[in-house]
Amino acid sequence: MLMRLVIIILASVASIFVVNYTGLYILDYTWQNILYGALIIVALMIIYKILTKFLKLFLFVVIVVPVLGICFYYIYSYVMGEPPSFMQF
Repeated sequence: MLMRLVIIILASVASIFVVNYTGLYILDYTWQNILYGALIIVALMIIYKILTKFLKLFLFVVIVVPVLGICFYYIYSYVMGEPPSFMQF
């Protein structure tokens, strides 16, 4: 936990350096700016975790479930000789 906090603070300082280096804006290295940068990094990490979990669920529902349904349909049709009555295509 402490190592993650140190890495977040270092990333915040590095982001201030990048902003100053590119000349987009001149920021001072104050504890407030470093804290704001760290809070933004933590917020981005939380958003990333939420979106990746949602994307995994979305891909499962959109890709895996229809493929399994189609496989079930063709296997059932092959074994029974007719398509299932509840799945009329």
